[in-house]
Amino acid sequence: MDNKRKIIHIICAIFILSLMSFSMYIVSEYLLSLILMDEKITFSGSVMIFFSFPFVFYFVVSAVYLSLAKCFPKHYDTCAKYLFVITTASVFLSFPVSFYVDYKLKSDNYLVCPRISWMSPNTYVKDIKLCD
Repeated sequence: MDNKRKIIHIICAIFILSLMSFSMYIVSEYLLSLILMDEKITFSGSVMIFFSFPFVFYFVVSAVYLSLAKCFPKHYDTCAKYLFVITTASVFLSFPVSFYVDYKLKSDNYLVCPRISWMSPNTYVKDIKLCD
């Protein structure tokens, strides 16, 4: 029964890691388009996801390590503390950063495409024809 529990922990960890990796891929594309100031920029509060990835990744890897080795990794508390501080700071800083990006892009003559729902990210374009 113990081996079955280990396998379930590892499968869940791989599933969470794959979801976070997919999210990081999407968020990285959004941030790259913002940095390069493309013709079409999609941006929202996804900065929080970008900075919380190391925290989630560390705990997923730690869960796998704990289920296999039955002991905590070396410097577990120290790493967790610093990654938690980074994640918490990103949660609080993502809101002002989103407002600043909105202000900056509008002042650079970007137009905001109409959103499908309140949950969809903001899309900024140079030409209104680029809105989907």
